[in-house]
Formats: sequence, structure tokens, C-alpha cells
Amino acid sequence: MIEGYFNRYDPNKGYDKHLFRAGKGLQSAELNEIQDQALGRIQGIADAVFNDGDVIDGADCIINAETGETTLAKGKLYLRGAVRHIAAAQLQIPTTGTVQIGVWLLEKVVTELEDPSLLDPAPGTRNYQEPGAARLQTLLEWGLETDDKPGDFYPVYTVINGVLIQHAPPPQLDAVTTALARYDRESNGSFIVQGLSTVFVESLNDGSQVFSLSEGKAHVNGFEVQLEASIRLIYAQDADLQEIVSEPHRFNADANGTMVIALNHTPIAQIANIDITAEKTVTMTHGSYSGAKDTLPDATVLEIIKITQGSTTYQQGTDFKLTADTVDWSLSGSEPAGGSTYEVTYQYRTTIQPLEQSATEVIIEGAVEDSLVLIDYTYKLPRIDRLTLDADGVVRRIKGLSSRYTPQPPAIPAGQMPLCQIVHDWLRDPQVINDGIKVIPMHALENMQQMIADLYDLMAIERLKNDATAQSPAAQRGVFVDPFFDDDMRDQGVEQTAAIVGGELVLPIEVEVVDLLETAKVSLPHYELEPIIEQTAKTGEMKINPYAAFDPMPARCELILDVDHFVETRTQWLSPMTRTMVQGWGFQTRVVGSSTRTEVLNRTTQTQQFLRPKTVRFKLQGFGAGERLDSLEFDGIQITPQEVSA
Repeated sequence: MIEGYFNRYDPNKGYDKHLFRAGKGLQSAELNEIQDQALGRIQGIADAVFNDGDVIDGADCIINAETGETTLAKGKLYLRGAVRHIAAAQLQIPTTGTVQIGVWLLEKVVTELEDPSLLDPAPGTRNYQEPGAARLQTLLEWGLETDDKPGDFYPVYTVINGVLIQHAPPPQLDAVTTALARYDRESNGSFIVQGLSTVFVESLNDGSQVFSLSEGKAHVNGFEVQLEASIRLIYAQDADLQEIVSEPHRFNADANGTMVIALNHTPIAQIANIDITAEKTVTMTHGSYSGAKDTLPDATVLEIIKITQGSTTYQQGTDFKLTADTVDWSLSGSEPAGGSTYEVTYQYRTTIQPLEQSATEVIIEGAVEDSLVLIDYTYKLPRIDRLTLDADGVVRRIKGLSSRYTPQPPAIPAGQMPLCQIVHDWLRDPQVINDGIKVIPMHALENMQQMIADLYDLMAIERLKNDATAQSPAAQRGVFVDPFFDDDMRDQGVEQTAAIVGGELVLPIEVEVVDLLETAKVSLPHYELEPIIEQTAKTGEMKINPYAAFDPMPARCELILDVDHFVETRTQWLSPMTRTMVQGWGFQTRVVGSSTRTEVLNRTTQTQQFLRPKTVRFKLQGFGAGERLDSLEFDGIQITPQEVSA
């Protein structure tokens, strides 16, 4: 390290302490060994409690997700067996991808040459102003893992697409956190505490798909992970492809001579080849000798339709025959004169490109009517992907097993928590199924227990009703009978002007309750108010900021949302009111026990199928004099204001 420095400390030798002996000289190496031995013991205990990079105090991280400007506050971090101070800093980080923010630790040896204050400060001694021990200086600096700096890097924060992944708040006792995580993992597994719902946003022009993962908190593998803001996730449309070779179709043209062919397997990824039977007429020149073979322009000739020269039509099989891709005039019939021209109409196989192409169809032309069309293409197989979250707050997409008919979602790797399923059929926007396991609060468990008890009560009541119905059936020989138990057998579509009370059909009673305390105030004719408790003291006031030394208020942004109101109409009959009045009034008044209990029997959340798209309007105000609006973005999308005033 430096000249004259000796240190023989070796933890593997198991030396527990130094035993100094009288009359023996004190070695500088022994002092260095004692120092390293003490530091090693302290670090061994501290490492069992903390990890390198744990935040002890302060060191807050604030990120601007739009620009990547990052502010890191001063604080205390645990590094290499000690709690070390670090100053504040400003960083510029990428707003896409995963970024590790941490500290760079550099060790530096300082002697009296760099720091003259290390010379012996004791006057009147032989060693006054003489060199002594050097110092090992530890320098800390905020930075990114990708920075090219000297020293060792220790990660502190993880940022994904400009969003800070927050773990357990400081101070983080690693041993305690690990023990709690093991208990949480073994008893509860991984689960979502709140939020962390995924929705599909849009498809970009390059084919990528954009998803949004909302903010929230989860326990992953026993460790707490919290997203302070939503994350924008972008994935490519990397569908698995299946090849189809020579899919057959019959060509039947429409009035325009074209045909729309719906392929058997969709959506189409790429059309590789379309093989059709075409027909054309060409002018040929006969050979210079009798019985010559004239080569046709195409090598894939299927059949010669006809050959004419002027008004003469030659007969196939008598005058000529098709040999490979030539017109063979070796037969004994007639043939054109040598060097003369004639017209040949023939059919041949050729490949073409579609006029138009969609995800399910192609449009072609030029084929012979009722001929065979063979199409080679690849199509996208359906697939079910999963989004998962690990203990470090990293969101991963795991591809499923593609299949033509039964795609299967992937298995969840150990140490990761499922967030949602993404179902791709590649014909429309992907369907997101948020199937992550969410924690059930205690009040929901209590309601569930009450629902189970109510279910047993309903089963008992239903058995009694079935027994009563069996003894006195409601329908005998085509005659409808209402036992007047309740209103469930009455016609829901007709206004009912009677009430069922105690198994009888009676006239209904409509009442209006008047509260005397609300309509009239009753008091003694003469009274005087006397104070019971008085508060005669009063509070003073002082200006907190008498010099008004503060920054101007920033501009205010107001979101104006369109709200839809739904009206649900239900029919209310008078049986319950009449039953209460009959039982509560009369010559013999009896008290009928009553109670009111509000229960949540079931709660579900689903996307409204026919809900119209909503328009989000912005209102920006509060700009200072001379301020000008340069740009306006919402979730990374540029927006042009419709109206701008001074």
C-alpha cells in the first residue's frame, strides 16, 4: 500500500487477541493487526444486520419521470461495515429501461505530503513536526452503474422507465427483514396489497404494444415492493408463427375479375407465395424445317388451348402435341410454313403477389376461372403471456406456449409474483386479465363468514318452504295458487295495488312519517341562558414568513372529466310498509322485534362493455407575466391546446 506499512492480519489463522510481553518491542505491524481485527469483528456483526447500500437515514431519491432529472439528498448509508455520510447530488438518468442508482466508493491513502496537518503536533518532543501514521480515506459519490468511475459501485435504488421502485423504508435491518420475509413467504406467499393493475393502452406505429401498470404495493417472496407511480411498459408484437404450404382454393372471379380469398388460418403474418393457373396468347415463329419443336415463353405449361394461323386452326393430337414446354410439330398432320408466325393460347402455372392483403383475406386476379390456387403463408399463433414482479421491483413478461387451438399460460418462476395474463389472438387488442392474488382484509373475511352463516339460514328456510309447498302445492290441475308467503309469485310486470301481510292479501297502507322535532321547536315559555363553560382566552398571531421569501406558485393544471350518470329503476310494493303498520297498531299492541343490518354480499369489478370513450379536457392557469407554453404532454403523448389566452 505505502512504504513502511506492514500488516499481517489473517482471519484464517484464528488469532483472537494480542498478548504483549514485557521487555519486547512494540511492532507497528501489531498495531495495524489490532485495528483490522477490531474492524473485522464489527463488520461481521453489522453485515448480519445490514447489506451494503442500505439506507440508514436521509438519502431520499426524487425523479422527474419526464426529463430524467434526479435529485439525491444527503444521508447515511451502510457500506463495508460502517455507516458512512454522503453528500447531496444531481444526476441525469435515462427515462426508459432499468437503471441502477448507487454510490461509487474509492479508497485513497493520505500522508503528510497531501495533508500537512498529519505531522506530529506535540511541541517540545523529538518527533515534533515529523511524519507519523498515514490515513486511509474513503470517498463516496452518487452515480449510475454505467458510469466509468474508479472504485467499487454499490446499488441503492432501482428505477424502471423513470419510476422509482421503493423497497422497505429505512433503516433496513437485513437480518430482521429476512426473518420477517421468511415468515411472510411461508405463511402467505406472494400477494398484492393494493393497486398494481395492468391495462392495455395502445399499439404504436412500429407494431409495439403499450401497457400501463398502476402504482401500488405488494409482498413478493416476503419482501415489500412499492411503486410510487404507474409504469409504462412497451413490448414488441413478437408472435410465434406457423407455416402453411399449398393451401388450396378455387378461383371464382367477381365482375371485376378479382377474388377475395379468406384464408383458413389467421391472422396472416406474411404471404410467401401464391401459385395460380394463368392463361395467355403469344405469337410464335415456326422453325425452319418440318417437324420442328417451338419453345414456349413459360417453362410451367400445363395445356395448350388452341393454335391458329389466320383462319386455320390446328388440331392437338393430329397436327401438334405438347412436349415439355414446346409445341411439337412432329406429327403427321399439317403445320405452319417454316419461318411463319402463328398464335398459341396456353395455360401455365405462375406465382403472383396479392393486390390487397388484410389480417384474414387476400385479393388476387389473373387466374383461370375455376382453377386451383395454392397459397403459401405464415400466420400468428394465439398465445397467453404473463407479467410478473420480483422482489427487486423488476416487471418481467413471460411468454406462454403458443398453440393453434389451446394456448397455455406459462408457469410462474420461483421468487416471482404473477400480476396478470395477456391474451393475444393478434386480430384485435390484447385482453388483459388481472389475476394477481390480492390480500383479503379482515372485514372482508368477517363478511364472508357472515355470508356463510346466512347461506345456511337460507338453506334451512328453503327446506321449510319446500316442505310447505309439498304439503300444499301451488299448482294443482292447472290452477295457480299463491300461498301469500311473500311477493315473489306476483306479476312483476303489472302494478300491484294490494299488500301481503301474515299470509293474507289486504289493502295497502301508505303513510307519511312526520318528525315533530323537525317541524316545531318545543321549549319552556320563560328561560334564561346561563354559561356553563367559558373560554375567555384568545390566540395571538404572527407572520411565519414576514419577508414573503418564497418561490412563485407554479401554474395549476385542472383535469375536467366527463361523467356518465346511470339511473336504475326498481318497483317498490307496499307490502313491507303495510305489514309494519298492521303489526304496530291495533287494539292489542304487540312489539315485533326488528333490526337493520347492512351487508356486502358480493363485490365485483369489470370493464363496462358499451361504455363510451371519455374526453379528458385540460385547463392550465396561473402563468406569470411573460411566461409562454412551449409543450404539453399527458402520459408521454404530445397535446396541442385548442384555446390559448393571455
